[in-house]
Amino acid sequence: FRMVRGPPFRELADRTMGGMIERQKIQILEIVGSRISDFRLSLRSNEDVLEWSEAQTALTAGLYHIRHLSQAWRTILSEDVYGRAMGNLVDTLFCLYLDQVMKAPEISLTACHFVSATFRDATRGSAELFDPVSLEGGMNIGRERCGLWERFTAVSLFMDMSLADINLALAEGVFRSVTGPELSSLIKAVFDESEKRSMLLQALTSQQ
Repeated sequence: FRMVRGPPFRELADRTMGGMIERQKIQILEIVGSRISDFRLSLRSNEDVLEWSEAQTALTAGLYHIRHLSQAWRTILSEDVYGRAMGNLVDTLFCLYLDQVMKAPEISLTACHFVSATFRDATRGSAELFDPVSLEGGMNIGRERCGLWERFTAVSLFMDMSLADINLALAEGVFRSVTGPELSSLIKAVFDESEKRSMLLQALTSQQ
């Protein structure tokens, strides 16, 4: 009999990834999304509330799920396809948290610290998926593979900044991945009315 030679296994795995990634995105939405649906409204609180614990639990569960997939996929996918697959899933996770924070009508100082710490945990956990050995290496690959990496990092940095820091960061291009209206919205949510705030908002409006 004549053996029919099919494409190599890795090539087949690469081809079927599209559908698998879409299914896993839905899984992440189910694991994380349902737990953080009220997160944005809880950010006005000055102390730890149940929604914050839920947000942390959801992040841990989301990262665990992606890590579990990464262990299976790393061995069967080409480096390029693996990187794109992980980038897609990490972006899905980042998007869920960004969506909540960007839409928060009010963010207390305590909540700012919480968001900053949670976002840092998310980037560190995600970096390990790209390079389990080097955090710096994983961060660099994450920046290349995830469309939302810079945006997520910029919002994380914003949470620890004063108005003067934000002004400086704007000049340095830290917020180039965040739109003017989005940044204005965050400033209004975090900072009380003041002359400094008004000047910064005015500057942002004139840049648009």
